[in-house]
Amino acid sequence: MTLNNVKSRLYERVSEYWDGAVVKWGAAPGVKPKSPLVVLRMGTVTRVARPIEQSADGSYIAVYPSETTLQIDLFTRGKRVTASGGAGYYENTAVSDLLRFVNYLDSPATINWLAKNDLSMHLLGGVHDLSEIINDTQWSYRAMCELRIGFTEWAAEYEATLGDDRVEVNEEGDIIKDGAVEFDAEGNPDGVDHTAWEQTASGGGTKELAGKNTGFFTEAEIREVNINGK
Repeated sequence: MTLNNVKSRLYERVSEYWDGAVVKWGAAPGVKPKSPLVVLRMGTVTRVARPIEQSADGSYIAVYPSETTLQIDLFTRGKRVTASGGAGYYENTAVSDLLRFVNYLDSPATINWLAKNDLSMHLLGGVHDLSEIINDTQWSYRAMCELRIGFTEWAAEYEATLGDDRVEVNEEGDIIKDGAVEFDAEGNPDGVDHTAWEQTASGGGTKELAGKNTGFFTEAEIREVNINGK
């Protein structure tokens, strides 16, 4: 899947928990919401030097196991505590609240969700109290944790300009398209949909590059040859 697919699925899962808070990406513009606020930031993406190569009914597929980090920052005013005499203050609950969220991420429900969405996730380090570095009167407390996110990105065909949104996999793990093997204009079996090619939002790739297909084979027949002609 693409990194944007990963971000979309993670945002959906995080938002399901923080129903009483505003969840937003750190680089996204917008007006400051009322507290509490959960800010998400993606880190550097790393992946294997060479992909896992395979064939999809004559089409070349490159599979890249990849990793990135997800930083989660919680900004909150804390919990209102009323003291004797009517006086009160706000208790720092940032770390405690974020730890309860980590429990949600470690739950069987999230583990099943990760498997369904072809993702992996685990906590890096711990949950940190960063309240002392807040420079804003809107929030009093801040806590942060960082997660390691694993996902798989696919690239298809000779120029690798077709992404994994053009490839489908059945329950057995076989690469298919639209539930059955399709055939190209020459009648060759093709596990990749070339007709739905789309240029990237930044202007990358061309239709000509996406259409290049040299074919791919996984086995060959070996015949014995008598070099003496007998």
